[in-house]
Amino acid sequence: MQQNPEEILENSIKAFKLTTKHHGNYTSLERALFLGWYCNLKNPCKFCYMATQKNKIKDPLKARRRLETILAEAILMKRMGWKLEFISGGYGYTSKEINDIVEMVAYVQKSKQYLNVGLVDFDSLNLDVIEGVVGAVEIVNEELHDYICPDKPVGKIKDMLLRAKDLGLKTGITIILGLGEKEEDIEKLLNLIEELELDRITFYSLNPQKGTIFENKPSVTTLEYMNWVSSVRLNFPKIKIITGTWVDKLTNIGPLIMSGSNTITKFPLFSMFGRKEGKTVEKEILSTGRELFGTFSDVDALMGKKKLKNSPYKDEEIEISRENLERVNDLQEEINKKIEFYVKKTLSKIIKETH
Repeated sequence: MQQNPEEILENSIKAFKLTTKHHGNYTSLERALFLGWYCNLKNPCKFCYMATQKNKIKDPLKARRRLETILAEAILMKRMGWKLEFISGGYGYTSKEINDIVEMVAYVQKSKQYLNVGLVDFDSLNLDVIEGVVGAVEIVNEELHDYICPDKPVGKIKDMLLRAKDLGLKTGITIILGLGEKEEDIEKLLNLIEELELDRITFYSLNPQKGTIFENKPSVTTLEYMNWVSSVRLNFPKIKIITGTWVDKLTNIGPLIMSGSNTITKFPLFSMFGRKEGKTVEKEILSTGRELFGTFSDVDALMGKKKLKNSPYKDEEIEISRENLERVNDLQEEINKKIEFYVKKTLSKIIKETH
């Protein structure tokens, strides 16, 4: 049964007020930091871009991003006041590799990190640099989940998140809307949040990828998206809600904030920064009466000429292994070159658009 649109809007207004009460009057920008483009799951998720690339990649190691590129992006995101939603990417890294990367990212950002890298081996991680762990649940409807994400068993994800809680870490899940879920599945999601005592949830709306079974399918409607977000906010006033949208759906941002979202995510950062799309994101957020943490247009912040006052970052004491500290120091020149490359590329796109 389709919910009444008026009811969705009324619930959204209540959710917006609840968000203000428990989280203050600001919205932040976040983005996942990807480590690579290869997924080693035998049966990758049927909506995923990586699933379309799997057979094209002969050497998975070549699909990994270089360390200096990852660290340069982390540094730039701090400059712009964008928190890392989580460190993520194709599966297939050893526990030591994951630990090394998260240590180095945390060190250059002076900030603890969230991980979304499949099932985590906590015993081989430096938990002092980790704020939380995210499980890629994607779909709460069991039948749909088993068909679309056969290699992401929800039982094991739940065990991991409960263990993370025992270790004093925060926990979250990701949910993708537009995969065939029904309104009655909202109840299943609310039960899962309660069972796992989650600190946060990330919603994405499906961005149909060429070469997948969803290529020509429409994504979730704005009202349906608002319904899921406001339902979570009304039932869990204190949870952090992150909502992802895509370049062709920027006008979703205002309605998502109005229905209870704290944070907006999921953008191709450097191709939008300072351009029409980046400014549209800012306008959408400000149009709701919220203040904005971070920037999507301040070129001086991007270039490191000024420090943002409205940043969600608070410098933390980060201690990492001597080996990783040496690696960061050895890579410093390469990292700086990469930062310069990203900044120049972004500025050239801005200049091109204004001329």
